[in-house]
Amino acid sequence: MELLKTTGVVIRQTKVKDNDLIITIFTKDFGVIRASARGARGFKNQRAAGTSLFAYSEFVLMPGKELYRVQSCDLIESFYSLTSNIERLAFATYIADLTGYTIQEEEGTEQLLSLFLNTFYLFAKWGGELRAVKCVYELKLLDYLGFSPYLGGCTSCGSGDTAYFSPQEGGLLCEECHGAQHQKISTACKNAMIYILESDDKKAFAFRLSPEVLYELEYHVGSLLSSCIDHNFYSLDYLKTVLGS
Repeated sequence: MELLKTTGVVIRQTKVKDNDLIITIFTKDFGVIRASARGARGFKNQRAAGTSLFAYSEFVLMPGKELYRVQSCDLIESFYSLTSNIERLAFATYIADLTGYTIQEEEGTEQLLSLFLNTFYLFAKWGGELRAVKCVYELKLLDYLGFSPYLGGCTSCGSGDTAYFSPQEGGLLCEECHGAQHQKISTACKNAMIYILESDDKKAFAFRLSPEVLYELEYHVGSLLSSCIDHNFYSLDYLKTVLGS
């Protein structure tokens, strides 16, 4: 059987037997896949570094009926610094869980993997507001999945004078079309969402918001995410606990 080569990030580990692992990898070429790594927990095993949690590695894989098998791997970036800071680790764990749940085994995930890596680099090394980084990834992921919100006017009547956001309707609403359940959205928050969606992966993170607008952005993006993805992420609950929110 032909061996496959790809790069990817280990987003989950499961320990099996004495020294074996089953790892979930977000790959450039095949989406999210699961693979067995025999002996990878052994101290001297050559696969240990490349199969560690959050390791970005080049993998050589053998396809199998249910799991791929890791034949070899070369570590590119460990993101080791994430494990030494509980807040940064909580952000990374949530983003990894979100990606693992929403992305299936499929082709053409190179662009999303690039965004994922940029997000992890910022989680590991950036001194800025990591909540904004989280919002960027969530909104870009929704766009990738086909759930991008409509921000060009009212989703109901097309009016350009919009002051409310509806996650259920997937976009903005005007004064005439909104209901009691819809929340107001500021011009600054709308502009931030538009900027994120229209910017490339690196420029999407290059903005600053006041604490009030960032809180608003978190709320609206989180509401949209919950509306589109019906799943309770315990890692998100833990992140909120760590942040004290």
